[in-house]
Amino acid sequence: MKRSILILLSLIFLSVINLYPQQPTKVTGDTAQTINKRIKIAVWGDSRENLDNATENVAGILLNKITDWDIQIHTGDFTHDGSNKAWKRSLSYKGMGKLFTKNKILLVTSNHDFQSPSGRENWDKYTAGVLPINSLDSTTHFCAYHLGNVHIICCDAYATDSTKMQLWLDNYLDNIKPGEWIIAAWHNPSFSAISYKDSYNKSFLWLKSLYAHHCRFVFNGHAHIYLRTNPLDPNGTIDKKNGIVHIINGTGGASWEDQQTYVDKTAFTPDEKSFPCITFLTIEGNHGVIDRKSVV
Repeated sequence: MKRSILILLSLIFLSVINLYPQQPTKVTGDTAQTINKRIKIAVWGDSRENLDNATENVAGILLNKITDWDIQIHTGDFTHDGSNKAWKRSLSYKGMGKLFTKNKILLVTSNHDFQSPSGRENWDKYTAGVLPINSLDSTTHFCAYHLGNVHIICCDAYATDSTKMQLWLDNYLDNIKPGEWIIAAWHNPSFSAISYKDSYNKSFLWLKSLYAHHCRFVFNGHAHIYLRTNPLDPNGTIDKKNGIVHIINGTGGASWEDQQTYVDKTAFTPDEKSFPCITFLTIEGNHGVIDRKSVV
């Protein structure tokens, strides 16, 4: 198996109307940051087992080799079962103490993190003061992070009533200024056809709302692979003009999976067994670039 960390690269230029407000935008109950014309997001996930020291290697890349990122999105399964012991183990991996800090990381809820009977309690305990709280129920189960002209929205299917989740999402989207970037993240992929893992049925309504507001990227984990789709509408039909690119990155240290079968939705997946990787999304003005390059 390949042991080097790879940063998955392909160029995607998405033209959108771009408006920079003159002052930082205030979003009540969610995190707002000052304007930054160039924003770089590091995405990785499913780090729970730290196989081949993958999690520590990813941390080493982010802390020592590629350090010009602004925020991480972790796509879930941060711990093996959500128990107190599992949280302590994951946070003990070399480098995690510097990465799992406020304004450095966003983490989505997931099956393994809520597997233990104490999963919700421990999530609330360990993410308090680290993850943003939302404006609806003041938890860290779902949230939005606003950085410059980019809104990152983390949705929750494990601890939040679906009606409440949808109400908050629609309200948040309605208050985003035209031309600002919208990026979303949750654990399970939205389309079963693209990977071996099950999808969220409830994410269809999230996608409808996000699509209507011109979201460009959705990041997922759960499947221990890297896969990028063509731009898709909420039904999974290719829509090159207005569609959302879905990226699965669940290769942070869980078990490695074989190459996925290409379907019409698939734009790229490695032609070999999956391996540890980080995805970088750089947004500058009205262009978004996904980087893929090898880093030893």
